[in-house]
Amino acid sequence: MSYTILGRKILNEHLALATFGLTGLATYLSLPSGDKKAAPAPVVQASSDDESKFIADFIANLEKEDKAGAKH
Repeated sequence: MSYTILGRKILNEHLALATFGLTGLATYLSLPSGDKKAAPAPVVQASSDDESKFIADFIANLEKEDKAGAKH
């Protein structure tokens, strides 16, 4: 079976392939690009040097525990 489009006979197979191709192309173009920027590190604003050292050590310990937990 075929359809007449603009005076030409177009087969169903060609219409189906064109639909699949255009759907795939639209999906590909709608995906985000590969340019990913790293998230900036959080800024620690402490009122004293002791407090900033404590916060930095606390964050380092959490990251170490997180890496150790990811191995299991």
